[in-house]
Amino acid sequence: MARKFWIGILITLTIALAGVSYQKLLRNPRCAYDGSPIAPIYEVDIILKDTSVRKFCSVYCATQWFEKNTLSVDHVLVTDEIRGNKIDSNMAYFVESELITNETNDNRIHVFQLRQDALTHAEKFHGKTVDDPFFIDE
Repeated sequence: MARKFWIGILITLTIALAGVSYQKLLRNPRCAYDGSPIAPIYEVDIILKDTSVRKFCSVYCATQWFEKNTLSVDHVLVTDEIRGNKIDSNMAYFVESELITNETNDNRIHVFQLRQDALTHAEKFHGKTVDDPFFIDE
């Protein structure tokens, strides 16, 4: 009788743990390039011509995927690091600096909605503005 009780408890705990893990996975999407968790402030969304979306943890991962799949891309949304707003990449300012956003891939590209924010970051973290890495020449 005691053995059945403990087996029942073990099964219940296993199911509960699986449910919690599944919920955590849904709340924390993973990068489509390397599977890393995506911090919302650095998220990059690539919208494909078929309207599906690929989510990435950094500009680095997104550009690696983008270079091989440019023909299927409609547009790219990047996240402003100051306000958290999603903006079209062709309206963003990009800065390459000494500040690393992702230790795994050494991403040093930062995204800003306002030019002044980009210049301030570049000055503070010894960086320089760079061109939109997601430019699509039509």
